[in-house]
Amino acid sequence: MKRRDFLVNAILTSGGIGLGIGCRQQTGPSGSDSKETAKTIPGIGRTITEPAREIPILAETDVLVIGGGPAGVAAAIAASRTGAETYLVERYNHLGGLWTGGLVLPLLSTHAVDKQKNTRQVIYGVGGEMAKRLSDMGMTIQEVNPVIDPEAGKYVLDEMVRESGVKMLFHTWGSQVIMDGNAIKGVFVESKSGRMAVLSKVVVDCTGDGDLFHLAGDSYDIMKYKIGLVHRLGNVDRINTNAPGYKKMPIGKPTPIPSVNWVNMAGNDGQDGLDVVNLSDLQLEYRRIIWENFEEIRKVPGYEQVFLLDTASQLGVRMSRILDGEYKLTLEDTMTFKNFDDVIGISGAWTTMLYNGKRVSPAERPMWQIPYRSLVPKKTENLLVAGRCFCFEEKLVEDTRIIGTCLVTGHGAGAAAGLAVKEREQVRKLDTSKLKQLLKDQGAWLG
Repeated sequence: MKRRDFLVNAILTSGGIGLGIGCRQQTGPSGSDSKETAKTIPGIGRTITEPAREIPILAETDVLVIGGGPAGVAAAIAASRTGAETYLVERYNHLGGLWTGGLVLPLLSTHAVDKQKNTRQVIYGVGGEMAKRLSDMGMTIQEVNPVIDPEAGKYVLDEMVRESGVKMLFHTWGSQVIMDGNAIKGVFVESKSGRMAVLSKVVVDCTGDGDLFHLAGDSYDIMKYKIGLVHRLGNVDRINTNAPGYKKMPIGKPTPIPSVNWVNMAGNDGQDGLDVVNLSDLQLEYRRIIWENFEEIRKVPGYEQVFLLDTASQLGVRMSRILDGEYKLTLEDTMTFKNFDDVIGISGAWTTMLYNGKRVSPAERPMWQIPYRSLVPKKTENLLVAGRCFCFEEKLVEDTRIIGTCLVTGHGAGAAAGLAVKEREQVRKLDTSKLKQLLKDQGAWLG
């Protein structure tokens, strides 16, 4: 048996999956206590064996989405709208991931250039619905790459999930996969209620870091990149520019709330977003830096009423694992209007990119298609991947990690998951012509 075939000792039985791990430590024969034995494994270090325990099954469902960021929310809504019973698991107390809790407020990239060199909107479908609802509430500013209010964003995403019939689990973390050979059959989740299992016909990895395809044993690359921490300042509309000694200070960019600005942080480059010690160190360092910068602002005449409203509840990890999927999307694809027979959506461009030795500005950069194959792992069955960890080359990191692209890949993956359940077909063998029609029916734009 391969290491990943029941890492958690899950076994198939005629009545479903029997989970051979329990909630309580068992005692050995004749009343002797079983003992956890510590040992050292070369290349890993000190380890300890966890006693076997039996895990309660929380639910058996059609589609299970792990991660409630933009990709996960879009995936869950799209899947549920197909009629598939859908569970969404989120580790924090809110939906939206870095878009809301991370205070990365711009919805990039809603627009790009078409073949006639006209700038046009490209983000539609579930993501477009979110943007329109927020705009109708007065909770966005600017039409292109709108900046949202994070609390309004949390509310809108909550309501869309509720309306679509998604079954929501907050404060819950996907901790291990349940495998039968190469097929994922569900996920173990951790919460205050303890470890439980959710079994599912299709699983969608929207963790951002590819946690599930990593645990399932699929192949991937790791990209170390910048990690930052966003914060907001209040009373920015009360800055007295006429005060003697006033000078311009870095106070960020506007939000839909006139008195509040959001302040981005590039952060340290080359950071490992999978190293919990590194993440903890950065969290401490960044919050100190933010507070000290705020104090410097307050010392400048005219800024006396400015206050630090909040720091993001999520550290700004921009990239970590990248799936080695059925197709690796390339920079060349995105710069040449490449068409894919299995397109699931289109994204735009927000920053200048170097292409063939030339700098290409957002005003010149083409809209680009995302193929379904880039969401499909090479090995694991019943699993789809959406968000910043789908399959692409590293040169595309600035475009693939943004909110708009996450919404597009999430919508595509969720619709595919729901369709696979309806058609009783493996996600790898899905008829993409049916998928494209379903996406169009759900409001997506495929070009």
